[in-house]
Amino acid sequence: MGNDKAIEKYDYFRRVDAICDLITGVLATGAQTPEELGEHLPGLLQMVPEYHASLVPKVYPDLVEALLTPKNRNIGTFILALKEYLTDLTNHMDEGRPLVSFFPFCGPEIFLSMGLVPLNSEVIPFLIAVALTDGVVSELDEAERDGLPGHVCGFQKVPLKAIENGLLPNPDLFITNTAPCDSSNIMYQLIKKRLNVPVVMVDSPYYNNTKAFKYYLEEFKRMIEKLEEATGSTLDEDRLRRHVEMGNETLKYLYGLQELRRHVPCPDPGMHRVLDTLAVMMAGANEKLIDYMRICYEEAKERVEQGTTFLPEGKKEIRTLWSYSHLPNMLSLPSWLEDEFGSTYLECSLSALPAENVGYVDTGNVESMIEGLAWRSFNFPMHRNVMGHTDIHKNDMLTVARAYQAQAALFGGNQTCKYAWTLPKIMSDVLEEELGIPSITYEVDYMDARFAPHASIRTILTEFFQTLM
Repeated sequence: MGNDKAIEKYDYFRRVDAICDLITGVLATGAQTPEELGEHLPGLLQMVPEYHASLVPKVYPDLVEALLTPKNRNIGTFILALKEYLTDLTNHMDEGRPLVSFFPFCGPEIFLSMGLVPLNSEVIPFLIAVALTDGVVSELDEAERDGLPGHVCGFQKVPLKAIENGLLPNPDLFITNTAPCDSSNIMYQLIKKRLNVPVVMVDSPYYNNTKAFKYYLEEFKRMIEKLEEATGSTLDEDRLRRHVEMGNETLKYLYGLQELRRHVPCPDPGMHRVLDTLAVMMAGANEKLIDYMRICYEEAKERVEQGTTFLPEGKKEIRTLWSYSHLPNMLSLPSWLEDEFGSTYLECSLSALPAENVGYVDTGNVESMIEGLAWRSFNFPMHRNVMGHTDIHKNDMLTVARAYQAQAALFGGNQTCKYAWTLPKIMSDVLEEELGIPSITYEVDYMDARFAPHASIRTILTEFFQTLM
């Protein structure tokens, strides 16, 4: 390409950057339907670079349709935050700063405070899978031809192949913990060997008690020491405090939204759940993430105060708990369920971050900030509710179901999450027996839409919700 800038050198970065620009351009037209957008599309295509235009036929049409609706338009603020994160990341790479790839078990505050470049190698491919119909299938297929079986998690397979193929940069080191599953642990062993990059593991205890957290905190501190040794960078207290304060502000609005979703009808559209989780994973990276969460909170609060809803007129609400997780490669699914069946997305095991468990990070000094970040990591989704006893996941979901007055439950299980396939029967039984809530279980692949085509998911869920209407 004749340009060594990271944003253009690595095609995964380029793709995500282009997706951000395209969504921003689409929303800027003011169109609220695909038909209205069609009138603006020729002019929009003339304005964008050729590379951007080449991606347009690959964008999921149902995603665009969902983004155009008034209830979802504030997602544009998240796109601006993502664009800024990617711009900062690649600019700092161009400056030659050490690049650290971290598993999404904690936010980037520690890395930013050390002047490092925090890259979540698993989130970048995820964003491509969310937006484009061909997603990351080339890398998935190549990984399987290379001997990695289909039941190994795509969140690690894809980055490995993307780095080997020059689509993502090879970082100076990987940071991960030993949760949530055997699949990710074995893949990081392979990543270390294949990419010849150090992997710093934060050992995750099986238990969830005080003694376990003390052990985890020591592991977390050891991770920081290893970072300093490997990069020659040191933690700056003032910079850490600034990023932690930004993360706390992000959490303030997340906690507020979780409270607002207890109201009937639910005031917060379901497409936000995935993006809320990503906002927490990137907490402290920039102010625009706070803007996104604040706008979501203010819109939901206004609906509660005015007694209004984002559901279609006359549509009766079915308050729905997603008792496992959302379906990343079908971001528009919650919006479609709202419009078709009045099914509102209350919470799931990847978006639930209870304030009473996690709280805020104490910014008093370096020690309190490190401990607070470790505590948030210890209680983060995929760590708290996956690493230990099944009762943790079960009780968390029961608590949400009661507090949010759930009426139905969806268990969309990722086929590569083998540890989770003891859960659906347990969850469906306990929800039915204790709360009288009906459930449905279906199998998907979060990174590969071919495993469970979107049309088949709609058919399964249509049959389920028609029995509840």
